[in-house]
Amino acid sequence: MKAGLSALILGALTIFCAPAHAGDAAARRFIGFSPDGKVFAFEQYTTVYDEEAAFSEYVIIDTEKDRFVPGAPVRVFIRDEDDGLDETKARAEAEKKAKPLLEKYNVREPGSYIAGQPSMDLDDIGIYHQDPKPLAKALDVPLPGGRKARLALASHPLGTARCEGYGGRATAGRAKVAGLKLTLSLDGAAPVILQQDKTLPKSRRCAADYGIAEAYLHTAPDGTVTLAVLIEYADNHDYHAGPNRRFLAVTKRLPKP
Repeated sequence: MKAGLSALILGALTIFCAPAHAGDAAARRFIGFSPDGKVFAFEQYTTVYDEEAAFSEYVIIDTEKDRFVPGAPVRVFIRDEDDGLDETKARAEAEKKAKPLLEKYNVREPGSYIAGQPSMDLDDIGIYHQDPKPLAKALDVPLPGGRKARLALASHPLGTARCEGYGGRATAGRAKVAGLKLTLSLDGAAPVILQQDKTLPKSRRCAADYGIAEAYLHTAPDGTVTLAVLIEYADNHDYHAGPNRRFLAVTKRLPKP
């Protein structure tokens, strides 16, 4: 009896004391903007840690409202317990599903890229080896015409949520979760809030921390500049001895000088 109890305790300690960076990491693929900058899109995808599963999600955003366009996001999740699986099939199916929306909004403009400091390579999938340093909380963005912008991000606690895997393998548990506050300062002016979470959406109900991964700018023919900020976050949903890495985007049509 004592030996069995010791083994049970040791197993529990293994779950909760394992390195906290052993979930799965999604990669991202920038897709583009519509010619007028009013729509922005990217894809995130990965194989799911310790399961024969993979997913791909197309995030397509109305940048005037900073909301998904109708019909988005487009997400495909595939499980294959017989032959094994990589992300290729999930990505092909998601691309097929998302194609009508991307064509409808003519999402094809590249914009310009502003590199951030993500926790790991943004093109890597697999095990989430999060950098021990805090996730990046600021990013300077050079704007057309010599203007400057600064993004700043803060995480704030929002209690706990029931997260699958957080109580052990295939067992739900209560995990601390957090919301984000993202602000933008233009040319040294007082910062304005781009997003501030009071509650979390169902898709992000187990988010625990956030960082600025990168940003994109697009200039429309009429001179309107659109900013899209890619946020990486640590997600305790489907926890596997550590959080998973996922992405969201915050967009803003910038006022003209």
